[in-house]
Formats: sequence, C-alpha cells, structure tokens
Amino acid sequence: MKNLYLLLILALTLGCTQSNEEKLSHISGYWEIASIENPNGQVKEFSMSQNIDFFEVNADGKGVRKKVQPNVVGEFTTSQSSENINVVYKDDLLLLEYATPMDTWQETVKKATTDELVLINEDGLIYTYRKYTPLALD
Repeated sequence: MKNLYLLLILALTLGCTQSNEEKLSHISGYWEIASIENPNGQVKEFSMSQNIDFFEVNADGKGVRKKVQPNVVGEFTTSQSSENINVVYKDDLLLLEYATPMDTWQETVKKATTDELVLINEDGLIYTYRKYTPLALD
C-alpha cells in the first residue's frame, strides 16, 4: 500500500510539470507585477502597477521586452528602452537571456500560464506577474 501512495505522488508530480514549450507559448503578452519574493522568503505584494511589462517572443526564440504604461482609453505609452530576448534551453530549464547596450542577464521561467508568469533572476528574486487586464470604466 505504501508503494501505491508513493507511485501516486510521483505520477501527480510528473503529471503537473509544465513543459518548456508550453511555458514558452504563454510568455508573449502584457504582464503586471503581482509580487516579488526575495531568497529569504520575504514577499512584497503589488495591488496594481503603473508600469506593465510587454513580452513578445517569436517561435525562433527571439524577442523583446518593454515597459509600457496603460492610459484611460486602453492604449499604451511605450518607453524608448527595450531589452532583446534570446530563449535558451539549459539542463531542462527555460531561460530568457536579455541584452541591452549596457548589460546582459538571464531569468529562469519557473511557470508560465495564460494567467500567471513566474520568473527567477540571477539573484534569486522571484517575480510573479498576473496577466494585465485593463480597468473597466463602465
């Protein structure tokens, strides 16, 4: 009986693992920061943000990330700065490598669904994003 429980737990764990291809298919879009967790477990929650992160990643693994600000009519003001993205698969991880004229760095995609994006940077900070939805002014 103990072996049956162990096998069931293993099957559930493996069955819930998200493939890198599935993660990649959900990254493109507008994302609003929901929280940041530091390596000590302290979490800073954000109820809303003036800046939205726009990700666009093509099938060839190349893309861009920009900061945008929504306005009241549903359009976005885009900053002039952007970060080029290169998707890298390494040791079963999905990594986003960023490059600007001033710096390069990478983040690990921990989770990417239609509603949530979780990235871990090189310092161990965990950024959790929620899909951006415009405010309804009805």
